[in-house]
Amino acid sequence: MKRLPLVLGLFVTLSALLLAPVVADATCVLDPTLTICTSGIIRNDACPAGSNTLVWCPLGDMSLITLTVQVFDTGGSPCPGCPIDVEFRFLGDPDLPGCDLFICGATAPGFLTLSGISNAAGEVTFQITGGGCGCLEMNWLAFAGGTVICQGADRFCVKSPDFTGDGTINFSDTFKYLPQLNTTQGYCGDLNCDNTVNFGDTFTYLPHLFGAHSCPGDNVVPTTCTPPTCF
Repeated sequence: MKRLPLVLGLFVTLSALLLAPVVADATCVLDPTLTICTSGIIRNDACPAGSNTLVWCPLGDMSLITLTVQVFDTGGSPCPGCPIDVEFRFLGDPDLPGCDLFICGATAPGFLTLSGISNAAGEVTFQITGGGCGCLEMNWLAFAGGTVICQGADRFCVKSPDFTGDGTINFSDTFKYLPQLNTTQGYCGDLNCDNTVNFGDTFTYLPHLFGAHSCPGDNVVPTTCTPPTCF
């Protein structure tokens, strides 16, 4: 795939606001400078644990991308009960011609907003799933009380039984899968991550097809994307 700088042009620079304490609730004055944001993967696939490749499904029954936000008060203690909002921007480069990448819950192409309340450890974890196969860029801004508390970006290689990336698994996906099964080759069709496409992958695919797994959402914003070492 072509190499391009990571696209963060959709984000507004609000660094001055990062220094101001935020009243998160009646008992906790949050210090944005102590906030920790950590992205990751919840594994429910056969891909190597240390890999940036994940297999996801619109239903959310396979692997998930996560973002954990941990907040602290001005004394350095975890801040529970904080309302946290995160604005995500997704861009991506599908690996199959004529297909897309899809984000469940997105309200516009590439746009997703999630909200949560921090627990006793001051943490809230946001989970994201979708469909399609290719290189995915995830950019985020996290807010508390309207103030930016952290921001960042990451890249993942994703693949899915939703080969077409339209948020629904149906026979259109089968038509994308079968050529890879017939040649025993293809990154997207290797759903069990054993470096070949065979009936083991078919057994992974069929329950999602028969269940017509789907979710509402929208596609990501298309871009060329330099993936991690996945493809």
